[in-house]
Amino acid sequence: MKIALVHFRAGFTDGVSLEMEKWKTVLEELGHEVIYVAGEFDQAQGVEIPSLSMNDATNLWIHKNAFEKLTVDERTFEDAFDAYVERIKSELKNLPKLDLLIINNIFSLGFNLAAAVALTEFVREKNLKVIAHNHDFYWERERYSTPQCECVKRTLEEYFPPKDGLILHVTINRLAQEELRRRKNIDSVVVPNVFDFNQPVWRIDEYNRDLRSVLGISEDDLVVLHATRIVPRKAIEIAMDFVACLSEKVEKNVHFVLAGFPETESQEYYRKIVKKAESMPYETHFAFEMVRSERFVNDRKYYSLWDMYAICNVITYTSILEGWGNQLIEAVFAKKPLVVFEYPVYKSDIAPLGFQLISLGDTAHYDENEGLYRLDVQRLDDAARRLKQLLCDPERLSEIVEKNFQIGRTHLSLERLKLLLENILKQIDC
Repeated sequence: MKIALVHFRAGFTDGVSLEMEKWKTVLEELGHEVIYVAGEFDQAQGVEIPSLSMNDATNLWIHKNAFEKLTVDERTFEDAFDAYVERIKSELKNLPKLDLLIINNIFSLGFNLAAAVALTEFVREKNLKVIAHNHDFYWERERYSTPQCECVKRTLEEYFPPKDGLILHVTINRLAQEELRRRKNIDSVVVPNVFDFNQPVWRIDEYNRDLRSVLGISEDDLVVLHATRIVPRKAIEIAMDFVACLSEKVEKNVHFVLAGFPETESQEYYRKIVKKAESMPYETHFAFEMVRSERFVNDRKYYSLWDMYAICNVITYTSILEGWGNQLIEAVFAKKPLVVFEYPVYKSDIAPLGFQLISLGDTAHYDENEGLYRLDVQRLDDAARRLKQLLCDPERLSEIVEKNFQIGRTHLSLERLKLLLENILKQIDC
C-alpha cells in the first residue's frame, strides 16, 4: 500500500513528529510505501501542504477568533473559515494516489479547525480509508474550552473527531479511549507511544564529545536534562524547583539543560521560565537552538536530541498533563535516573508496567499570581534526597535503570507497535 502520514509538521522534535517516524519505520518494515504530508518540514521530506503549517496566518487568525475573542461578525468569520477550508482542499488535490491516510492530531486537537473539515470532506470525496491517530484531544486543553461562536461549537462537535465508517480511530492511552467513547460514542484502539529499543545506545562519541564544553559545563558537573518542549503543561518550573533542592544536597556544580523549543503560542510561558532561571542556584542552559532531530553541520554544528541524553546524568519529566510521555520512555532507553510528576496517564497506563522512578507525587498547586505550578517543599526535598542516595550508589542505580530498560523493551518497543499495526490494518481490510 501507499500510505501518507499527515500532520501539521514533520521531522521536528515534538512528540507527534517523533511518533510518526516510528510508525513510518514499522510500516515500511511491513512492506508499505510511506510518505509524509505536512505543512512544514525540518529534518524530513514529503508532500508539502502549506496551509497546514502551524504558522499559517489565516489559521492563527481563525484560532484567535474561535477561542479568544471574535473580532468580526459571525458571518464574516464563517466566510473566512469556508474560504480557508477550500484552500486546504485545493492543496490536497496535489497528493499522489494513496491507499490510506494516517492523520495525526488534526481530527482531535482543535488547533486547525478548517483542516479537520477539509480533510474529512476530502477523504469522503475520494473514498479514502483513514486511521485517525489521536494523540491529544481539544477537551484536554484549557485554551479550547471557550468557543466564541456557534460555528466553532458545531465544528468541534461534528469534526473533532468525525464519526465515519472510513475512519478507524486510535488513541494513545486508556483514559482517552474511555473519554472518546463517553463524549462522542466513538470506539478506538489503544496504541501506546513506543520506542526503538534495538538502536545503538546513546554514548559519548567523537561528534558529541565537545557538547558539554560548548554548553560551558565541565566533565565533573552534574547535568539534569529536561527534554520536553517549553509549553505550560510541561510544568518545567516544577523540575527547576526540584533541581534547586538537589543542588543543595550534592557537592557538584549542577546544570539544568532545556533541550526542547518554545512553541509560538507559549512565548509568555517561555519568558516566565527564563526569568525564573535567573533566580535559581544553578545554571540553566536553553539549548534548543543547537538541537535538531538529527545531527548535521551547516555553518554551525547541530546536535541530536539523543546527544543531550548522552551527556546528562539525570532526567526530569514534570508534565501535569500528557497524552503519553515520549521523553519519559526515552529516558528509560537512555538508562538514566528519572524524576517524574505523576500525571494521570502515567498513573493509568505507565506506572502499572512496573518502572522504578523517583516520584514527585501527583499533586501540584497553581499559583495564579505567577502563572506557574508549585509542589510541596517537603515532597521536593524527599525526592532530591532519594536521588542523591541513588547517585551515591552506582550499583543500585545500574540495577534500577537496567530493569526499567527491560520493562520498556518488553511493553513499549517497535516490535510491539508492529503487532498492533498489523492487527489494525486487518481491521480496515488493508
